[in-house]
Amino acid sequence: MLRTSLAGSLKASKDREQAAFLIQVMAEDRPDDLSRAYATAMGVGPRWREHIENSLKRMQQTKDILNNI
Repeated sequence: MLRTSLAGSLKASKDREQAAFLIQVMAEDRPDDLSRAYATAMGVGPRWREHIENSLKRMQQTKDILNNI
């Protein structure tokens, strides 16, 4: 069980790193597309919003980027 939990935690960390990189690049090169994608994701429903907000709590720089596009 611990091994599965650790693997999931590592994957989640890697996923956040990849998302942060993509968001940073899109904020520089395609901010309008990023803004639309973020608005769409936040509009899918409360569970999506909850998951996104929980991830962004661990990603302050990425959260700042999204709040300023």
